[in-house]
Amino acid sequence: MPQFTKKLTDVAIAVGLTMAVVLIIVVTNSFLTSRGGYWQGFNLWLQLVQRPDILGTMILTALVTVGYSIWQSGGRSR
Repeated sequence: MPQFTKKLTDVAIAVGLTMAVVLIIVVTNSFLTSRGGYWQGFNLWLQLVQRPDILGTMILTALVTVGYSIWQSGGRSR
């Protein structure tokens, strides 16, 4: 697998983990409120993740993090 593909995979994993953590936080928060529930929390998370500004911020953050780690390692592979 080429290095570029490995780095893109790292970015995709970071974005996926971020979405999973946000899902847990939003669903748990929604369940703990008096008007909420798991389903309402999931719908809220889905609306949040589908916003292009939120998704773009997650992708940009992951790209910058991976880029910084490459820069810090001097371009060496893991």
